Amino acid sequence: MPQKTPGERAAALIGRAAEAQRRATRKALSGGRSVARLLAMTRAALARVERTIERVNKMMPPARAIACGPQCPFCCHIRLTASPPEVLLIADHLRGSLGNEALAKTKLRVANMDHLTRGHDEARREAMRLPCAMLVDRSCAIHSVRPVSCRAVASVDVAACERAYASRMAEPVPQVRLQGTAADGIGYGLIAGLRESGFGLENLEFNAGLHIALQNEDTAQCWLDGEPVFAPATEIAEKSG
Repeated sequence: MPQKTPGERAAALIGRAAEAQRRATRKALSGGRSVARLLAMTRAALARVERTIERVNKMMPPARAIACGPQCPFCCHIRLTASPPEVLLIADHLRGSLGNEALAKTKLRVANMDHLTRGHDEARREAMRLPCAMLVDRSCAIHSVRPVSCRAVASVDVAACERAYASRMAEPVPQVRLQGTAADGIGYGLIAGLRESGFGLENLEFNAGLHIALQNEDTAQCWLDGEPVFAPATEIAEKSG
């Protein structure tokens, strides 16, 4: 039998990781639906993304070093989506890591950004070029719990990212495609497990979803109980301007 190529081995690894995440998601949501179990599963999913990315990048090293980091803000000005568990984990992280005053300021910043961006499609958001609500002083305030979509982006050229930002994404950004495939694969596993557990869901627009999650500490349990609490964060206006 011919030996598998690095690309084939990487694809097989991503497939196994995605399937493992599907099973882990279903297990976390079986029986009584606990917020603690949901958040623990989501933390583990993000850790699985990081492990898988590390392994596939060792199998097929990028031609140049990945240049991304928490203080590189250029890609943080587009429409971002995330699953409900990811948004709920970020809300929990903010409540647990910020003092009352800082949390109040964060809630206000998220609410203001949601007011500006709610319902706008990707093209309109690129034209608006507004920052993510979690970009503070040009740095990601939630880097340790950032969504899978953020982890999928891997550039090898900061200058190209800056040019893309300046041109409103007209200039291409050289990315590590395998990293994106790895992150997205596990994200698909998470979504598949949610759907198999009875959650007919869509990814949420990040600003809108986080605004909803931060408004009420009971949001996570309400979502687990089947209430459509995140429905407004899935809507796109027919005309975005």
